[in-house]
Amino acid sequence: MTIEAVRPVTAPSPIGSASREERTPMSTSPTWFGSGGRRLFGVVHIPEGGQAKAGVVLCSSMGKEHVDTYRGLKLLAQELSAAGFAVLRFDYFGVGDSGGEQNDPAAVDGWLASIGDAVALVRSLGCETVSAVGLRSGALLLDRAADSVGPLHTAVLWDPVPRGRAYLREQQALYRLGVGSDTPTDASTPDDTDLHTIGHSLSAEAAAALSAMEISASSSSVSNWVFALRDGYSSPRLDKAVQRSGGVVRDVGPMTEFVTPESFLVPIPARAVREIVDIVEDAHRGDVAVPVSFEPVTSVTHEAVDGTVFTEHIESVGAHGLFGIRSTPAEVDPSARTLVFCATANDTRTGPARLWVELAREAARAGTSALRFDRRGTGESETVRADEHTPIYSAESADDVVAAARAAHEDPRRVVLAGICSGSWNAAHAATEIGAGGAVMVNAIAWSWKRKKSTQGEIDPADLGIPRSDPAWQKTPRARVKNALQTHLPYRAWRQLGVRGVTQVPEVILRSLAGSGVTSTVILAPADHRWFVDQRGPEGMDRIERRFHSVPEIVPAPVGDHSAYHVDMRRTIISTVLERTTEKRDVTT
Repeated sequence: MTIEAVRPVTAPSPIGSASREERTPMSTSPTWFGSGGRRLFGVVHIPEGGQAKAGVVLCSSMGKEHVDTYRGLKLLAQELSAAGFAVLRFDYFGVGDSGGEQNDPAAVDGWLASIGDAVALVRSLGCETVSAVGLRSGALLLDRAADSVGPLHTAVLWDPVPRGRAYLREQQALYRLGVGSDTPTDASTPDDTDLHTIGHSLSAEAAAALSAMEISASSSSVSNWVFALRDGYSSPRLDKAVQRSGGVVRDVGPMTEFVTPESFLVPIPARAVREIVDIVEDAHRGDVAVPVSFEPVTSVTHEAVDGTVFTEHIESVGAHGLFGIRSTPAEVDPSARTLVFCATANDTRTGPARLWVELAREAARAGTSALRFDRRGTGESETVRADEHTPIYSAESADDVVAAARAAHEDPRRVVLAGICSGSWNAAHAATEIGAGGAVMVNAIAWSWKRKKSTQGEIDPADLGIPRSDPAWQKTPRARVKNALQTHLPYRAWRQLGVRGVTQVPEVILRSLAGSGVTSTVILAPADHRWFVDQRGPEGMDRIERRFHSVPEIVPAPVGDHSAYHVDMRRTIISTVLERTTEKRDVTT
């Protein structure tokens, strides 16, 4: 592993702080680490003063749960660090920002080895004792890895998955319900035997290995077992594990909305976080703090299966110190383009089912650099508030995307921005703001520059209303009026409604992009393509072509979902973006 060590970074301020100068420095250090060829991503939290009572490793869950619970685990790390513990959060091999392929046949072995690497890193800080917390499927993995990574002082199994087989069945059911069939749609993927869930693709071998796991809490390498369980849990397997281990059961309150939220708004379970901190503090009461220190590693060189080499560098982006990772080819061509990925809702820089990570690395292998980043209040950018909300759109997020676009390349015409849903709106905004070379809008539904108040600032789920696709809304007087306007209103008047933000008219944003010289590509899942047509997108394309003698490219995906969790949708996005960024187009005019 080729690495470069630098000083720890300083985390930005809580959401809504007035200025950079008001931030309280925190010793949080994003880093690369690992052994045996595993390039793992993690974040180390060192208590103020460099003294720690013990080290704590946090083992996250998988798939969409990994993304939804990201800020909650970060809050837990912050609170544990404030209580005097050195903490490591990390991504398993093949997950998140770590190296490896998510559908590796040996993925489970890689995950277990990653826990061993994480424990070893925490011990290297100077911690004499180490404990660990595993959330959901992370608890299942921690239980299995305990023998090989011990000794562990305390293992906290937080809302644990009792059995891998039941967990995978549940995740598959959610995928079929929310995303659709994962049957291959073309001749290029006839041998796809992977098991696809929302947020993760597993090989058949890895799925079988995970299915065979169940909680035992039998490792003699763990001195204390604690089961931090949700309200109303019912699991005979967990009951047996508790009895076998002699462990303690703690009630941490409701968990459903945290691990399986109904929308993009993920409430952080403040009570559960407090309970976990209390559990760890109780376990280490009386322990004497020892000096700890850490030098983060911010650059790593990856080698792909085909031998292609590329580098990834952790960096601070813009005046607000946004967290970012830049993927670059072994030999950087200054004239080559740089991709910038814009996350949506509460998503982190990794994208749905690790889309942005995989696309960034494919681009780097093809000679194109890519920057993925977290806007303020998401992922690694800024400290976490227990009561925080993630707005769909905000002035902060728009400014953050512009800052990332400006940092991507000194020549804005070499920048191509890509985003999904609200991320596509931000991509278009930044592209017009800096005069970028291109914008790829995936499943865009917001086509007006004017944003409704209900989509800005701190949102209460109760204020979101009924989805426009809901049959109940289609029966409302407002829906009937809108349908009549779509059908009968002259197009020029329809477009004016879009300009004013009354409805969404694709020409409004696409015309702005064309007028700024931005080459735009629109990728649409079937439902989003129907919305594009219903909102009279084709009529707007005709007008743009007459005015600019060119037209944005519309790429209808044969199958896929709005959030881009469907494997075929992700393939369409990757192939389309790579084609648009690596082909030799003149972007200097």
